[in-house]
Amino acid sequence: MEQRLIIRILLLVPLFSITCFTAIKNPTISQNYLDPIREFYEAFVIYTFFSLLTWLLGGERTIITDISVTHISTKHGLSWLGTIDLSDPNDYLSLKRGILQYVWFKPFYCFILLICETNNWNRVQFWLLILYNLSVTWSLYNIAMFWKCLYVELQPFQPWLKFLCVKLIIFASYWQSIAIHTLGILGIFGPEPASRIYLYENGILCIEMLAFAMLHQQAFSWVPFSIQGIPNGARMKLRYAIRDSFGIRDLIWDFKQTLLIGHTYYNFKNFDTAEQNPLNKRKNIRNTMNRLNEGYRYSNQDGNSHWIRNYGSISRQNINSSHSHGTSSVLDDENWDTSMCDVSRATLHDDPNYPVIWDSQGYKFTNSISKLKRDIQSRATSV
Repeated sequence: MEQRLIIRILLLVPLFSITCFTAIKNPTISQNYLDPIREFYEAFVIYTFFSLLTWLLGGERTIITDISVTHISTKHGLSWLGTIDLSDPNDYLSLKRGILQYVWFKPFYCFILLICETNNWNRVQFWLLILYNLSVTWSLYNIAMFWKCLYVELQPFQPWLKFLCVKLIIFASYWQSIAIHTLGILGIFGPEPASRIYLYENGILCIEMLAFAMLHQQAFSWVPFSIQGIPNGARMKLRYAIRDSFGIRDLIWDFKQTLLIGHTYYNFKNFDTAEQNPLNKRKNIRNTMNRLNEGYRYSNQDGNSHWIRNYGSISRQNINSSHSHGTSSVLDDENWDTSMCDVSRATLHDDPNYPVIWDSQGYKFTNSISKLKRDIQSRATSV
């Protein structure tokens, strides 16, 4: 999983390099075909970077139910936004929505911008640019807040260097574009600056990609994924590895859970901790009240806790259904279907979608071989 996300991030540098170089050699092809791909992938990398940080910390459930429980609420950069508490699934959902909205806004932005440029809708294009600026700023701000809330836990993974890699390459293209366009408006590039602005913008990015490539090499090293780092590991065939790295099913699933299902999935009941009486551990009145409002109840005396079923208002139809089928939720062991268990026993435990290749040279770097080498060397020196 980590390697897949890192590959997605690393691809941003060669993609920027190719599109910028093409823009210098053939601006028409770049503007019509390559720039939209680059713009969309830039948004995709922001989501990928957030997914990488989440995975490094053990996943969403670990962050919400374990890591953030002992943290105090973090203040927003803007005081009127209040505080953010990632142990509250609602706050985590708001932060994640703030990041993902840019990923899904960007394709629509590129499509509508193309229509505006074709029809010379300058006023619409102006307001669209404002929406774009707000969207990218809000997305990067939410990533910064996530990093701020979990900075201590992210420290072993060099978060600052990784954050700079993603943020600088996006800000370099964004703010340089604004600065160069401003110089064009001031008349620095002559009476018809449009073509020169585009060439200067991409030319500068071409030069900067060399520095970004070296920075990415330091932040996202390949060494932990080599046979020296994982001597007993296996690798996929090339075409399966490419499909795994650049598939978008995880993005679609996250979009569904975050933007469509939302609070139905991200609530205290679904992200309940196995620890007894977590409210005594978490000294936060807002978090406590939100949990209680969703139906959580506990006792200070014996430490027992439970969730109230169907907490809140429910329809008469649901009430009648629950009374008429009172035992429907109880599993009937006599009628339990065990056919799939028999199929599983007769099948090799291997995923046909991701067949792996075992590297025969990896044994050289295993702990047992290293121990054997040390033993031989110690005996040789003793003789």
